[in-house]
Amino acid sequence: MKTLLALILLSVASVSFASDTCSYVIKDRYGYEYETHTRLSYNQQAACSDADYACRVAISDGQRNGKYMDAYCEQKSVITPNRPPLPPTSTTMCTTDLVDYYGGIVRSFAGYGNTQWEACNQSEQFCNYELSRDTSRGWRCVTRNGNYPNPYPQPRPPRDTTETCKASRFDPAGYYIQSYIQSYTGPYGSDVKGEACRRAYQQCSYEIRGRQTCRIEG
Repeated sequence: MKTLLALILLSVASVSFASDTCSYVIKDRYGYEYETHTRLSYNQQAACSDADYACRVAISDGQRNGKYMDAYCEQKSVITPNRPPLPPTSTTMCTTDLVDYYGGIVRSFAGYGNTQWEACNQSEQFCNYELSRDTSRGWRCVTRNGNYPNPYPQPRPPRDTTETCKASRFDPAGYYIQSYIQSYTGPYGSDVKGEACRRAYQQCSYEIRGRQTCRIEG
């Protein structure tokens, strides 16, 4: 009796924890299969969602290295007799690039859909998900124009810039005595000019005698 009860409980547990698998394969337009991604989950839909995502990420990673440029993901299904294979549902590709502050490509994400809008919406979702993991670097997502396969490279602004500033010393009556010029090099976009002027004014201030004054003259 105990043995029978144990078998029943084991059967119930097996049903409760039963999982489904699903596979997606990377294929090119000629039907050549590159690699297959299989995932296991609590039901068929969840397993296929995970396998599809893994397949698309693999295509994006491959495209960074010049691979899979005309490839797409297709679900591998068990074909029943007298039933023709299903055509791929994803026919249009769109690419969204994760770019840094200077316009350089950090990573590219490929999306697929029945329309250009669906494909670009998916690639932008992939990119925005990656972007949300670190918002402190000034990165952004840029979707490529369909008329041009790659809008990059773009000219990058210089990482550093140099500014010069002059401070002049005057006597109490306002007559010019001497000028002091300082230059400063710093990160592009920071207050480089202000730092150069601060240094010029500081040098001028060291030479002040009595009621003399210093003025910034640009």
